[in-house]
Formats: sequence, structure tokens, C-alpha cells
Amino acid sequence: MRQVFIIAAMAVILAGCASGTNYSGQAMSLQMGMSKAQVVSLMGQPKKTSARTHDGDLVERYSWWSPKRIGFTAVDNEMMSPDRIAVKFVNGKVTEWGDSYDPGAMTDRAIEMQVDMLESIQKAYSQPATE
Repeated sequence: MRQVFIIAAMAVILAGCASGTNYSGQAMSLQMGMSKAQVVSLMGQPKKTSARTHDGDLVERYSWWSPKRIGFTAVDNEMMSPDRIAVKFVNGKVTEWGDSYDPGAMTDRAIEMQVDMLESIQKAYSQPATE
């Protein structure tokens, strides 16, 4: 009886230490131009989705992450997860993927936004005034 209890306790401990899906590893198989169905087939159903339109294009973002373990507790929080992936689709095709909280990617996006803003301001002021 004691052996059964010890084996059961060890099984619970080992199950608690087991990790979930390795999204970073699965993301290594992503390719530009994949469809949403292909990505979901590879990565599974996303935990979070968002959509917007930009310049007439439909821009969607699907996100996956694994819970972070703190002791025996799994904390299911995207920002705390060491294994998170976001995939960006434009008109249903993959155009970008990676860690949405990566400082390098955030800096790149901020620079792109500033360049776009400056170009639109320059275009607005370079057009002749109409009366």
C-alpha cells in the first residue's frame, strides 16, 4: 500500500513538472505566405486573436503561449511566458511571426511607424495647395 502511495505521489510530481506545447520549436516550421489554416494545423488553436484593417488590407494577429510554472502553480499569462509566439497575417497569409514582446521587434515596429508618419507628413506638405 505504501508503494502505491509513493508511486502515485511521484506520478503527480512528474506530471506537474511536464511542460506543455513548445511553441517556439513549432514556430521553426512556419513559412511566409502560409494560410491561417496551415498555421492553426501546425500550432493548434490560438489563445488570443485580434484583427484590424490597414490601407484596405485585413491584418490579423494570432498568439500562442505556454503557462509559466511558479512552484507547482501554472500561471497562464502571455507576458510572463518564456514561450510565446505571435503570427501576423495580411489578407489571410503569414507576413511576420515571433515574440511580440521582444524588445528588438518592438523597436523595429516603432521605427517603421515613425518613418510612415514622417513620409505621410512630407507628402501632405509637398502637395500644392488647392483653393
